[in-house]
Amino acid sequence: MAEIDKQKEIISYLKTGFFFFLGTLFGLIAYLFDKYDKLNSLKLIFINIGIAIDIFILIFLAKKSRKEIDKLKDL
Repeated sequence: MAEIDKQKEIISYLKTGFFFFLGTLFGLIAYLFDKYDKLNSLKLIFINIGIAIDIFILIFLAKKSRKEIDKLKDL
């Protein structure tokens, strides 16, 4: 496999992961708004921790994707 094809596959994989975690973030927020009245404080804390972890993963994937795209430009 050529180096450029390998780089494109890496970018595609990162893009898929990014959109998966973006959908997860929307799902967590929707669940939080839908069930807010019925959730106890422990579940609210876990959901908020999940949202924070999801945001950190999204930031990491965005930075990694940008770096990989810059590598593609150099090829």
